[in-house]
Amino acid sequence: MDVNQLQNFLRVSEYGSFTKAGEQGFISGTAVMKQINRLEAELNLKLFVRSATGVTLTPQGEKFRPYVRQVLDLLNTAIEETRQVITSDKQIILLGTSLLHPADPFMALWKQVASRMPGYQIRLVQLQEDSNSSNREYAMLGRSCDLIVGTFDSATLKQSFSAVKLGDYHFGIAVRSDNPLAQLDELSLDDLANQKILMVPTGVSERNDLLRSQLLASNPDIQIVNTVGRYDINTFNETVEDNIAMISLTPWKSIHPNLVTVRLETDITVPYGLLSAKLPGKKTADFLREFRMTTLHLG
Repeated sequence: MDVNQLQNFLRVSEYGSFTKAGEQGFISGTAVMKQINRLEAELNLKLFVRSATGVTLTPQGEKFRPYVRQVLDLLNTAIEETRQVITSDKQIILLGTSLLHPADPFMALWKQVASRMPGYQIRLVQLQEDSNSSNREYAMLGRSCDLIVGTFDSATLKQSFSAVKLGDYHFGIAVRSDNPLAQLDELSLDDLANQKILMVPTGVSERNDLLRSQLLASNPDIQIVNTVGRYDINTFNETVEDNIAMISLTPWKSIHPNLVTVRLETDITVPYGLLSAKLPGKKTADFLREFRMTTLHLG
């Protein structure tokens, strides 16, 4: 029995579905079902009744649920209090960072407000991708970090995370440095006629879906090439190797040395900010509350 099994037990009991529980934990419904099956086998208890319309708790599951909540709450408290012991009088906020989710946009602002929030210290954590998650670094929230800087435009993210907006990223087109488009200072929609353009599939990001519609309405002959899911470093390598255009965002300009990002002429932007888990714990919630109040008073 492990923490992930207990967390997924609570999610399944709440949503009544392995698939929906998996969406909240950023793993497949099949993976959730296997975890629950393993948990039931280890405990020798039948916790759920499976049916064609979903799953419901058995009487044993109902009895088990409040104890699981207590165990997870106690574990979170133990982790927070242990961290406080080793960090003296400052609360340590773990800020995840990676190539696709750089911490720079927040750190620039933190330099302005840090002196007004002396009770906190930011510690950067290098994020590793979760191979079982379709949302990769986002899945690390509440596990290996308290916060990350990321976009929050899709319905899935809004349901799963809380966000403090920091600004808006602009769309650009990333192309290989020897591509003719790389010579332009800005690209209009008409400049992309007859181009192959790599971007995430529909349903992943609301703003990407809007941009896709705008591109195709302007140039029906544009060929959209879908990625498997969200971008990773291989997406940038594919853009270089296939010499095609790729939809990019402001913070990704320097990820690959052989790519040039040219700003796209569009009124569609993507909001970004500090993302936390829906239930981030008292320390993180207090930090975000104080951060909001402090930034409101910046000149």
